[in-house]
Amino acid sequence: MQQNLRKKLKTQLFRILKMIKKEFRLIKIDPWNLLIALLIPPGIILLFAFMTEEAGDPAPLPVIVVSNDSNTFINPNNYTSSTWDNYTIPYLKAVNKSNLLDLKGYYNSTNEPYSMEMARQELLIGNINTIIVIPIEFTELLQLGYPGIIECIIDSSRVSKIQDNINAVYDSIQIFVRDNNLSPQFELKVFEKFSVPSNYNLGLNANFIKLLPLMVFGIANVLTILVIVKENPISRLLLTPVKKSEILLSKYITYSAVLLVQDLGIISAALASGLYIRGSIFELFGAIYIIGYSGISMGLFISSLSKSKTEANQLFFASFIIIILLSGLFVPLGSMPIYLNLFAQILPLSHANPLVNSVLSKGNSIFEYHFYVLLFVSLALNIITFLVFYKRRYEV
Repeated sequence: MQQNLRKKLKTQLFRILKMIKKEFRLIKIDPWNLLIALLIPPGIILLFAFMTEEAGDPAPLPVIVVSNDSNTFINPNNYTSSTWDNYTIPYLKAVNKSNLLDLKGYYNSTNEPYSMEMARQELLIGNINTIIVIPIEFTELLQLGYPGIIECIIDSSRVSKIQDNINAVYDSIQIFVRDNNLSPQFELKVFEKFSVPSNYNLGLNANFIKLLPLMVFGIANVLTILVIVKENPISRLLLTPVKKSEILLSKYITYSAVLLVQDLGIISAALASGLYIRGSIFELFGAIYIIGYSGISMGLFISSLSKSKTEANQLFFASFIIIILLSGLFVPLGSMPIYLNLFAQILPLSHANPLVNSVLSKGNSIFEYHFYVLLFVSLALNIITFLVFYKRRYEV
């Protein structure tokens, strides 16, 4: 009995190995798929790293400064007035010194009562990005040792640029505080707990968390959506002793091996480009691999479900757009309606970004909630794919 079982398992393993060899031959016949899988992801990372390194400092932000400050001080005890040096001109000098700001104009509301209206008009037509407003008591507060407040009116039509605009204005404040020997109300540390060291590629590290999961999942998806539907010999294979489960299993093993090589190339390119990994490199590899495997699972599911290449491509585009929109990249999951939020929780990309961020930026272990959800979703897709593939009818 045991001998027969051993012989049966040996024969089954032999058939699976033959099918795996056949899958690799099919991949070699179609070199474009292999090129997409192995060379495109590292190439994208290297290109992106080169672009961020060469970009240098951003273009100066065009601004207008509107001053409501007064250099006249009224003594509340005897109501006498006195004149002191105004801090507006020193701040304007700081704006001009900043490489991040481009001073397009300066309005003094004492001389021009419609200063704010004129500045808002310039902001409205797009000549500037920010209005910096110096309030009435700015000089008085600084002279008395209190914090001075500078207000910003920022063009919010591009939400992603708001923080960059604030940082640029903050740069001028740093220069102003330093040049005028003022005591800042805050302290910046050179190396904070979750910051990226200066000798690494800051641009790549800032965007890698968003770029990587989308690229890995998308390419794994594209690589496998036509694997089953385009293969004409399946119907003939079913006339041989090869079983449906062995055909499908060989495809999973083959493309999982391709994914392994792809992930090694991605990590090598990322490290060469200046990626800073706070956690273990093996943890990052595991995170990338489970994201890619979820893409393979989705691709093979679509391929087994489709009856033609056209249908497979249409299902891919429809599903991929939905997965991206509900991934949390563009709209935070917490701001979605409860029914969309619950649906997003079973989609791979909504867990891919938090997983990579947790491992890459915070050094956490891979074995946490998002990893287990991705694993569960992948295994569920595998089971459904096998069931669909078993029920398919192929004509010889």
